[in-house]
Amino acid sequence: MLKRIFLLTVFVAVLVAGCGPAPMPTPTPGPTPTPAPPQPVEVRPGGFAAYVPVPVDVVPDAPAYIPSLNAVTNADFIAWLNPAQRAMLEANGFVVVPDGHEQIYQIYTNAEDAGFPAFVTTDAVLHAYHILYDYSLRLAEIEHFIADLEQLTQTMLDAGVADYSATTGAVQEAARQNVAFFAVAARLLDADADVPADVRDVVDQELTLIDAHSGIVPSPLFGYLEDYSQYVPRGHYTRNADFERYFRAMMWYGRMAFHLTNPQDPEAALRETRSALLIVRALYANDAAAADVWERIYEPTAFFVGTADDLTAADYAAVADAVYGGLPDPVTLADDALLADFVAAARELRPPAIVGGLVTDQENPEEVTMGFRFMGQRFIPDSYIFQQLVYDEVGLYQGSGEPFTLSPSAAGPIRGFPRGLDVPAVLGSDRALALLTQVGDTDYGGYDTQMAALRAEFAALPQEQWTSNLYWNWLYTLDPLLEEDRAGYPFFMQTQAWADKDLHTWLGSWTELRHDTILYAKQSYTILATSIMPETEEPRGYVEPQPAVYARLAALTAQMEAGLGDRGLLSEEMARKLQQMEELLLALKTMSEQELRGEALTESDYAIIRAVGSTLEDLTTFSTETEEEITSEADDRMALIADVHTDTNTEQVLEEGVGDAFPIYVVVLIDGEQVVTVGGVFSYYEFKHPMSDRLTDEDWQAMSPRPDRPDWTGGFISE
Repeated sequence: MLKRIFLLTVFVAVLVAGCGPAPMPTPTPGPTPTPAPPQPVEVRPGGFAAYVPVPVDVVPDAPAYIPSLNAVTNADFIAWLNPAQRAMLEANGFVVVPDGHEQIYQIYTNAEDAGFPAFVTTDAVLHAYHILYDYSLRLAEIEHFIADLEQLTQTMLDAGVADYSATTGAVQEAARQNVAFFAVAARLLDADADVPADVRDVVDQELTLIDAHSGIVPSPLFGYLEDYSQYVPRGHYTRNADFERYFRAMMWYGRMAFHLTNPQDPEAALRETRSALLIVRALYANDAAAADVWERIYEPTAFFVGTADDLTAADYAAVADAVYGGLPDPVTLADDALLADFVAAARELRPPAIVGGLVTDQENPEEVTMGFRFMGQRFIPDSYIFQQLVYDEVGLYQGSGEPFTLSPSAAGPIRGFPRGLDVPAVLGSDRALALLTQVGDTDYGGYDTQMAALRAEFAALPQEQWTSNLYWNWLYTLDPLLEEDRAGYPFFMQTQAWADKDLHTWLGSWTELRHDTILYAKQSYTILATSIMPETEEPRGYVEPQPAVYARLAALTAQMEAGLGDRGLLSEEMARKLQQMEELLLALKTMSEQELRGEALTESDYAIIRAVGSTLEDLTTFSTETEEEITSEADDRMALIADVHTDTNTEQVLEEGVGDAFPIYVVVLIDGEQVVTVGGVFSYYEFKHPMSDRLTDEDWQAMSPRPDRPDWTGGFISE
């Protein structure tokens, strides 16, 4: 049954976005003869940069035409295309040729050098935004977050040691768990960090499992099962050793939970809850100095990705205020009755919407996963969608044949894997849903009901939610690509092939989003069942007429520039590039509107189009100093990979990949004449892969041969 928690989750996300732990005076760790007077919890105001929409006002009425290769003015340009490619170009008005280029801007710079008319694609500017987003995050991490995390970890480790030395009994056991918890993080950040002797053995055991990253085994420290394959640095975190150590430590903080309940081991849950309260108390000690550092990491990463899916220090502080009258000191924390009251009250808060680890179909996910995480991974809508469209939210396979998602199970075939197409289908794409249906990937009990409910939930969300942070806003920017009524648009955009190309663009850009946020975004889990001739004149190119995409991307870019700039997280170089990006997008929006009205572009417009390759190259390449700090050879190519879902039944992950850029040839009308233009688009891959070998960008770039592209892309990609 679909859990009715989504709207509550996002409502809370809107309200608390940017809010970190509340500052409050608290006693110094250690027992006192009597409980100190509790202090009220003061919640800090928060919030991110405002979203300022860029208006689009156009009624599409582009001039009509029927593509004819006999009528194009630059037929020599396509003489090298094979018969099948020429036939597809004439039939659909466009064709994508799988001739890979390491960077998408190379297609445009080659065209500019040779004098070929360019076709500016949404793919090209979306990829440029990905680079700016990813590099901004890298710079914030390398120049700010790593040092803050080191400081915070040492502070929390010292607090844990103090608590351990000053307590006895059950509270001391909880404090010991915290010492080990923060010592693991300290060692992940610095292999030479000191580890207290009392926890050295268990810390070493955890570090061995993290280094091996082989799969799901019991945590030596916590006792519950943990997926250690998640600790393989991937995304941009393979670029240098600093990124790698930050990745592992943040993954530890993001995944390891302090549960409120544990039906198999109630004592463990009590210990974990006491540990969590000691952690929260330490954050707020000494005028909340540690909370300030925690917030310096959490708030901007929440702006990039979103708020935590699990309960945070602010949540626990608020409940403690209600139950204890403030944060309990160690003496009060020893009271089992009050602790039971705290657990009962905390369980009334929002449960996690995404199952972030192994849960069996004999367990209640909310009961066994609800709790506190120190720097919890973030709620993202696409992982929530995945969670609701796999077992056991949907039932057993009811079709025939062997679908993509077939998984072995004693109970029968289950939908162990979602598909990338599930997300645009939920967001309103009938074409995405039709493609899923064609391959039998919707033939599971309850899938239709789940899909209908999810569509209704997402359709009801206000713009304020979609623009609340950069992750959600990126998806909001892609939404116009899912529109299927293209009346009044150029011929090529009114074809079924173009609708599929738009889905392909959506999936390519979404893959880059998942890649960029792989550390912070909470991943969903399936429940465990038991040659070319140059032109002689200055060419006049064309802009893919998607004004709404350019408008939303311009607004997103401006929001990002404001939000990061206000936090002192933008270098001068990055600020300049974001401003340049916004200016380009606004120009493309205006040109798109002119094309859709049938109005002629100006010579200055055509100059922008001709130079777009150089512009994109400038946007996506950085100074030597910056590149030495945050990049590696893997960034010389646009190909990247991200695992987005784990099926514990098959011990496999769903990998989403972007490959090299492919050229797209499009027949357009310019000054009343048919012209063949060229641009660059994504290549996209989706496949299953062993969870013990989660792929890095370097692995993916070296893979040969690559998996087949989705069958449905054959309608617009021609070999």
